[in-house]
Amino acid sequence: MSLLERKITHTSLVGFAWPTILSYIFVNIYFIIDGVFVSQALGTSALAAVNITMPVFGAVMAIATMIGTGGSALIASMIGERKLQEARRGFSLLVLFCLASSGFLSLVGLFFQEPLLHLLGAEDGVQELCRAYLLPLLATAPFMLAGMVLDSFFVVEGRPRFSMASVLLGGTVNVALDCLFLFVLGMGMEGAAWATGIGYSLSVLIGLGYFGLWRKGTLRLVRPTADWKIVGKSMSNGMSEIVVMLSGSVIIVVMNHTLMALAGEDGVAAASIIQYTEELLSAIYLGYAEGVAPLMSYRQGTGEWEKVQCIYRYSLHIITAFAIAAFLSSFLVARPLIMVFAGDASAVYDMAMHGFHIFAVSFLFMGFNTYSSSLFTALNDGRTSALLSAGHSLCFLVCLLLLSCTLGLDGVWLAQPVAEFLALLMAVSCFRRLNAIEYC
Repeated sequence: MSLLERKITHTSLVGFAWPTILSYIFVNIYFIIDGVFVSQALGTSALAAVNITMPVFGAVMAIATMIGTGGSALIASMIGERKLQEARRGFSLLVLFCLASSGFLSLVGLFFQEPLLHLLGAEDGVQELCRAYLLPLLATAPFMLAGMVLDSFFVVEGRPRFSMASVLLGGTVNVALDCLFLFVLGMGMEGAAWATGIGYSLSVLIGLGYFGLWRKGTLRLVRPTADWKIVGKSMSNGMSEIVVMLSGSVIIVVMNHTLMALAGEDGVAAASIIQYTEELLSAIYLGYAEGVAPLMSYRQGTGEWEKVQCIYRYSLHIITAFAIAAFLSSFLVARPLIMVFAGDASAVYDMAMHGFHIFAVSFLFMGFNTYSSSLFTALNDGRTSALLSAGHSLCFLVCLLLLSCTLGLDGVWLAQPVAEFLALLMAVSCFRRLNAIEYC
């Protein structure tokens, strides 16, 4: 019997998803620590450089996210249909495809780094810092991304704790190497990037060990199938995730250009600090959505639509509780977290604190938007998922451009709450349709 076969209750859903939630929280804690080390060792200009280069890495990560989420929905559905051999061959093909495609994109990034840095808005003051951070990340990206894909399939396997252990190992090694490379060896931006790359490349070793060597679970690495329709269907399912990642990269570029024009490097640094806080708290939503998605895909495969509906309704209750908790706790963590990055007498601190109090309203809405996209991906309805993600990104870009022109810097901070609310209205219409349509 598959480990995805379980009774559906509020408690069981949270119980199954909690390792994935903790994994996302730990990932963001480690990124915060990474940012703190960079800021403390190299200054806020280095922190701004990290934020400027992130869209390139985000574009490469989009491939792994698309394959991991879209592919896991497809493979979990196959397991529910009792097509075990097809699921194993398809899973192996997806891992191979991820390695090949991410390696290709990394090579493209290495060869065209100068035009990319110019496009990203890396001005003379931070261009060398951006270049130093980008190169090691591109070199290690295929291994990190393969690890991300394998971590996604641990949840399909019904063993989300293995994924959590993989994240903990990678993050702990990252922090240890940060201390060594930045404060002992003085390697600067290159050291911070190599620490991240090496730390998160270790996840692939755990995944290959479990799926490739242990080979006693439901999924295992076998000779991959030549059925490229599986890759196409996985990419279609995960289209919303690549829309989120790629549009997120575009949004960061536009925001960085806007902030540089309005407030210079201090504005970019303040936005980076707010973004760390956002990602830490939104990890709860994302972890839950990704954690329960295989349960829904599996039930769709078995044809138990009433249990799919049950997971959906209970999840809305859980997301509501998470939204209220995240909004209230955001005001508790904001000041100490911002102070870690910037002294309380600095311009960056004042700017980040002011911006965060406007931005925090978005925590009430973003959980439902995150869940709506993941929900339709889990049901192998990539089109609806992608439309929701694209609509959310378009709302944010329009709000960012319009509000920053009319309200200046406050408009930048206000763009996210307004965009999240507009995206929620779209999600509600799709939720209503879900109540009346049976997915087959």
